Amino acid sequence: MMEGFKGCYTALVTPMNKHRQIYIDGLRELVDFQIAQGVSGILATGTTAESPALPWKEHNRVIEGIFDQADGRCTIIAGTGSNSTSEAMDATAHAYSHGIRNFLLVDPYYNGPSSLEIRTEYVGPIAKRFPDAQIIPYVIPGRTGTKLLPQDLAMLLKR
Repeated sequence: MMEGFKGCYTALVTPMNKHRQIYIDGLRELVDFQIAQGVSGILATGTTAESPALPWKEHNRVIEGIFDQADGRCTIIAGTGSNSTSEAMDATAHAYSHGIRNFLLVDPYYNGPSSLEIRTEYVGPIAKRFPDAQIIPYVIPGRTGTKLLPQDLAMLLKR
């Protein structure tokens, strides 16, 4: 059985320089600061950061940078969700190959899927491909008009 998350997790912002490029040194400083303050984990590229606006190459770079800087000192959760299942699958595979085992999957924004579709066409296939990963479905009804019903969530948990 997978272990649950405990403690404080920070959804980290993605610092940018004046040229709107990822400021890697600033990212490293933020990771070190969060860990020094006692967080249990860091969420890389959650929807409160710039994940919907970053190209996937940069998205992956931020996740890698946070994971590498944390160096096992806290849990890392990678925000790999997208409005495209194939993009979310690819992003999850990339982060997984880098050593990450915890993933936040925002619901497919703009698509308006049903709860059944979120389970069978999005979260379910990703969870099936990465059976030892902890998947956190993140549904934002007010922003996306979607829901993940308790029975679909329970079916995902049985995987």
